[in-house]
Order: sequence, then structure tokens, then C-alpha cells
Amino acid sequence: MRCKFGFRRITALLLCVVMALTLSLPAAAAGIRYMPGVTAEMSDASYWVDLYEDAQEIILTAEEIKAFNEDTYIASGTMVMDLRTISETFDGPARIEMVQKSSTADAEYYYGWIYSPDGKIADWSYFQNMIDNCVDPNVKATMPIRYAVAVERTTLQVFPSDDPLWDDPKDLDFNYQHLSAVQVNDPLVIYLTSADGKYYMARSRDCSGWIPAEDVAICADREEWLSAWVIPEEKTLVVYGNKEYTDESFTAPETARRMLAQGTKLELVTDLEPDQLVNNRYTYHNYVVYLPVRREDGSYEKKMALIPETAKVNVGFLPLTTENIAMVTLQNLGDAYGWGGMMGVEDCSGMVRTVYACFGLEIGRNGNWQWNMNIEKIDMNNMSIEEKCAILDELPLGAALSFPGHEMIYLGKVDGKYYVISTVSSIMSPDTGKRLRTRDVMINTLDVKRANGLTWLQALDMAFMPCYAKLEGKTYDFPETKWYREGLNYVIKKGLIANYGDGYFGPNDVASREVTVNALWRIDGRPEVENTDRFTDVFSETHKVSAIAWADANGIAIGYGDGKFGPEDALTREQMVTILWRYAQYKGYDVSAGEEVNILSYDDTFKISEYAIPAMQWACASGLIEGENDTYGQGMVLDPKNSATRAQLSMVLLRFDEWMKQAIVVAEEE
Repeated sequence: MRCKFGFRRITALLLCVVMALTLSLPAAAAGIRYMPGVTAEMSDASYWVDLYEDAQEIILTAEEIKAFNEDTYIASGTMVMDLRTISETFDGPARIEMVQKSSTADAEYYYGWIYSPDGKIADWSYFQNMIDNCVDPNVKATMPIRYAVAVERTTLQVFPSDDPLWDDPKDLDFNYQHLSAVQVNDPLVIYLTSADGKYYMARSRDCSGWIPAEDVAICADREEWLSAWVIPEEKTLVVYGNKEYTDESFTAPETARRMLAQGTKLELVTDLEPDQLVNNRYTYHNYVVYLPVRREDGSYEKKMALIPETAKVNVGFLPLTTENIAMVTLQNLGDAYGWGGMMGVEDCSGMVRTVYACFGLEIGRNGNWQWNMNIEKIDMNNMSIEEKCAILDELPLGAALSFPGHEMIYLGKVDGKYYVISTVSSIMSPDTGKRLRTRDVMINTLDVKRANGLTWLQALDMAFMPCYAKLEGKTYDFPETKWYREGLNYVIKKGLIANYGDGYFGPNDVASREVTVNALWRIDGRPEVENTDRFTDVFSETHKVSAIAWADANGIAIGYGDGKFGPEDALTREQMVTILWRYAQYKGYDVSAGEEVNILSYDDTFKISEYAIPAMQWACASGLIEGENDTYGQGMVLDPKNSATRAQLSMVLLRFDEWMKQAIVVAEEE
């Protein structure tokens, strides 16, 4: 009996161990699917936080965040506005004209590829009805704005209409009507009412559009409006969870089951009487907040509601740390994708906005508007894969990455792979290679492919840190681009110097004479010129004949005198500035600014060829080239005989472009 009892105890213990191990297995064992390279552990914020030092350090204080928001209000192109400064009246007819013009342009954009509910391509009358509904029947010459607060999590729309704008009649979850999410208790300024009375033309802090009137409460005056949302931080309850809800209540149905999305900000009630009930309940283990309510006449009032202690909320904005950015961002995993904030969820740039709203930052609605904020940013256009990886290796968690049509939040690098989280509409399936409608907030590597076959890494064109505000005295460990990056972007964008066939620029490769004259020929508008065939080493099938013939004919670059031009020969630094100097003279610019410049301060001045001395004086005086330390760091040199690299040439061409613009201004002033 003793042995039998011992066996049972051992068996029971083993079962307990097995059950414990089973419960601790990754969620994938319970049926959760992940993208290739993604594990269950990666859904935990601590996984990513452990990759970074100082993850608990405060990035911006509350005062610095306030200063950042003030900068954002006045920065051009952010579309973020301090609604408290808005004019109290407006020109009604002018506003109607502007709205109709804008609505007509929107209709023309959508016409021909949008479906109506009958499953057919919408005809023009479908859009005309929406345009006609934009006309406020009560418009006056001078109208007061109305102050309002959102009572539901809702959206601003393109048109004042319940009719959808579907690009696929079978895909009801993608409706182009929606522009931007509006959270409960968000402030709004109302301009117009639609002809049918069902919509308001509204301005939120970062977007304009039509909003359902039933989702809005109109305040009695500006003071009541401000009292609803200008709340002391110690009395502000911030929702950082993906979605939180007030409880069901038959006593107070107007505040029951209210969805509070991430980034929602409510006023805490702190002056309850002893034994006071809220909605027929006592308040143990609950936060008491004021919720905005719309009365039957559309006016505003606020009523108390309860939010359980277990809700993912915080009194005051969350401290802005790497750890908290990770925690808030990962709250959204597995959520649906919602174009323009539809269906109570966010699209890719909307998610970035709501994540940072939990810390008190007011940032733009979409990636392009966010880019215009006064923050640390890197233009990744025209970067090679190697350059992009070098940037990613140094990016902080929470940085925004984007390419046209999509924005994501950077998590970190694991085993040589770069990981991001975002709400994704579609990708190329990693299993079948076909377009896959994902509509999901998910973690994936930058190896995932777009429908066009490019990886996300290949497509990346912007990287910025939404919370790295450029404030006086603030510095961040943010990657810097190479010194030549601005020049490369300039020459590639202008089509002056092309990438190699594999998309790599070769910044450290030696620049050739042909590449230089071809760039100037393009700057000059690619003029036609007769080819004299006087250079024996210039062949039409291999070289830019027109550019070389043009440079020779105008005395800009004239060859060696032995019948050869040397198109593939390395360009020396003194040749580079001489060619530009001659081009400036050819265009009629004043190049006398450098005649009095003393270049004898450079240790290698006497190595400059006699023909290049005036050009070098001009280039130094004009800021086209700068000296550099010699090999031993003993002095400054110009390296006139050394070959110029493609990176150096790019930067000099950019500076030359800036010099020409200034020279033109000077000439016009004279």
C-alpha cells in the first residue's frame, strides 16, 4: 500500500508539473498564428524593452511635452491646431463655397472606381447628392462657430452621407468615407450643418470633415466647452489600453457600455460626498469620471460614470519612457484595421497618433503631417539597403518608419532581422506569394513583401521619432545620416547623377569627368549641340555624347588636347571646381567674389595647378568646398590633385545650386 500511495503521489506531482509547463507554453501552442520569424514572447513588451538600455528614463518631461505641442501648432504642414485660438466667427457663404469646391474635387477623384450599395460603379448622381447635402440652409454672412464635444468614439468623413465609398462591393470593411478617428470627449469646432441636418462640418485638433450630429454635443458657450476637455493633469484619466468600456447600467443608460479607445482623456471626479452613489452603485474599486452626454436637443452635459480599477488607465499622462511606449503600442496587437478610424479601430498612422496621445503629445493625423513636426527625422529616399540597415541599427524603439501608403512603429533588431508593429491592410502572403488581406495589428520583420514585390525594407523612405522634440538643450541618441546624404538626395531627385543598376549610389566611388559634365548639362536644360566627333575616346554607344560636346563647345570642359576627353578618367578636386567656375561664367554669373581670398592658409596651396587657382579661390570663398585635416592631422589641406568622390561631387553640386540661386538674386537686385 505504501508503494502504491507513493506512486500516486509521484504521478500527481508529475501531472502538476506537466500542467504548469503547458500553461507556460507560448501562446502559439493555443492556436495563435504569427508571421515568419515572430514568436509568442515578442507579444510581451518586456521582450523588446530588454533590448534597450535606460528604457525607464524619461524622454520628455511634462513641460517639454507642452513646449513640443506649442511648436507643433505653429509648424507648417502638421495640420495640428490649438482650437483655443480659433476665430469665433466666420464668413458663411465663403465657407460654403470652399466646402462645395472641395467636395466636388473629392467626388471627381472617387468617380469611376467607387461602388454604391447596389454593387455597381456609382454614377455621378450618387456623388452629386452628397455635394448638394453640403449646403447649410441656414448660412449667413457672418456666423459664430459652435463649440462641441464628441460623445461617442466616431470619425470625421469626406461627405455628409451614410452612403459608403467602397472600392470593392464585397469588402464592406474598407470605406473611403472615413478620414480620421475622434475619441470620446475630444473637442470640436462646428462650422456648418448639412442640408438634411444629420451631419456637422467640424474641425478637430488635427483634421476637418463631416461628423454625425448624433455623435456630438453642442456646448452652451466657450467656457462650458473648455471645462469639458481642458483638465488639470492630476484630474485627467488617460486610457492607454486598446479599448475600455463603462459597465452596463439600466439606471444610467446614457453612460453605459461606452467604448473608450486608446488615447481617450476624461475628467476624474474627486469631490464625491460620503456614501454618494454613482449610477445606483457605490464606487469601491472604480474610477469616477465625467462622460459627455448629448441631450435630446443636441446640447451638452456631463454625467458621472464608473471605470473599474482593472481598466488600463492612468491618472495623468503616462511618463514618456521607452518601456511605456512599448507597453502602450503592444496593447493593440490583434486588433482590426480601420481605414480612417472606421469600425472603432485605427489605420496605420492613426495608431501611431493614439499611442503617443497617451503621453500627452499632439501629433499629426498621417505620416506626412507627422514628418513636418519639429522632431528628429531621417529622409531614407535613395538610400541603399546597407545605409538603411545602418540607420535601423541605431533607431530607438518607438520610431516611426514609413513608405507611401503605410506607417509602422519600430521595435528592434533580433538575430539580424528588423521588427515592427503596425496595423496592416494587406501584404504579399509569405505562404503563397499572393496578395493577402490581413487587416490586422501585427508584428513582422521588414522582410515582408508588398503587393508590388518589394520588401518593406526596400520601400522605406522615412524614419522619424515622434517624441524626439527639437527643443533647446535637448539631445538624443538618434542616428545621423552620412555627411553627403543631402547631396545624394539632391542629385538623384533632380536626375543629375543616377544610381547604379542595382540601386546603389556608390558614394565613395571616384567621380568621372563624364558624370560631372553630364550633371551640368542637365542643370542647363540638356541643350542640343552638334557632335563634332573630335574626341577619339567618346563613343555614342557608351558615353553621353551631347553632354561632352556641349561642355567642349562652351569651354566648360575641353579635353586634353591630344584628341581625347578622358570621359572615364577620375575627376580631381581642382578639375571639379574649375568646371563649375567655367560653367558659372558661361551662365553670366559674377565669379569675382574669390579674387581677394587668401588660400595660402592651406598647407598644400602650392600643389594647385596654375589654371585652377582662380577657380579654387572662388570655390573656397563661395563655400563650395571646405578644407580638411591632412593625413596626420597637422594642418588643413585642399587636396587639389586627389580624386573627387561621387559623394563629394553631389554635395558640391548641391552647394553650387544654392550659390546660383543667391547669385541670381544679387544680379536682380543690382
